[in-house]
Amino acid sequence: MTSITKKIEDNERETGRTGQSDVPSTTEETELTPWQKENLRYLEKQGTQPAWQPSVIDGRSETPSDVPIDEEENTVESDEESDEEHEESLKIKKHENGPINGSFADRLPQLKKQRNTVLYRRLTLIISILIIPLLFFLYYVSPLSKLNRVEIVGNEQVKADKILKDSQFVSGDSLWSQYWDRETAVKNIEKLSPRIKSTKITLNGINSFKIQVSEYKEVALLAQKKGYYPIMENGVVIKEKIDKNTDNMPVLENFSDEKKIKNLLEQYNEIPKEIQKGISQIKYTPRKNNDEFLTIYMNDGNQILVNISNLSQQIAYYPQIVKEMSGKGIVDMEVGIFSEEYKNESSDENNSQTNETSDTNQ
Repeated sequence: MTSITKKIEDNERETGRTGQSDVPSTTEETELTPWQKENLRYLEKQGTQPAWQPSVIDGRSETPSDVPIDEEENTVESDEESDEEHEESLKIKKHENGPINGSFADRLPQLKKQRNTVLYRRLTLIISILIIPLLFFLYYVSPLSKLNRVEIVGNEQVKADKILKDSQFVSGDSLWSQYWDRETAVKNIEKLSPRIKSTKITLNGINSFKIQVSEYKEVALLAQKKGYYPIMENGVVIKEKIDKNTDNMPVLENFSDEKKIKNLLEQYNEIPKEIQKGISQIKYTPRKNNDEFLTIYMNDGNQILVNISNLSQQIAYYPQIVKEMSGKGIVDMEVGIFSEEYKNESSDENNSQTNETSDTNQ
């Protein structure tokens, strides 16, 4: 009790000397530690009334008459209890990577984990740098990097052995060197096989090629003394002799200029399919003033006289003209379009002619 009374008297003397309420009223012996002050703030936030004077924190001054003597007696004990509670609360709090005030020993496992992660990443990078070239080397010396097989599809007239020979692909040689040079193989195939319209070379499996070709269609036969020769849709004559016209294709006669044949085929390909099927023979019969003159023999027994340059336009009217004809005859389409019947020696009307002009050149 003597010590408490002494403290109160000291506070009164200090207050009377300064005359201000915001000056701390404790001596050096009674000053609170930082932990005690922190605890006071914590208790005030929680709504708990501190056991000692609030002026320690706020700077407010209280007279001794406002502070009960019983509260002063419990101050020391409350300070000690608050300090212990605050220290316990700080020990419970944890940081993301460990205790807030953890020592180096507490942080050591986390540091080891981070170091191991970095080591694993570096080790993975080094192994990858070493393994990738090794895999390439093993693949290069293995049979998988050699051409094993070539598959040919789409060919009907040209034999697969010829296409393979023209491509100059060699089984057992490097797969990739031949693959990167495939454009040369395409040019060789199309040059050495005129029937080939297009060629495409692709990888087929691990170490195989696939050659896909499309062929030109045969549209006519060129008649020569020794036989017939196929003519492709692009006007190219194939030097392959055929003894008979087994496919009933139109036969071209008296043609020796390939340019004329190509011009004729360009017009022929534009003719409707119905009329194409009715053509039996196309004969080149030039005149002094017309080097494009043609005589076309139809399967129905009629003849058509027409120029190469306007063949597709003029012959389109043939079905209509035939309907208006009373018998077999000649349809002249060189300039206009008219028809006349053949002369019949057994009939009295040998010299009768029927001229019908239906249209002009367009």
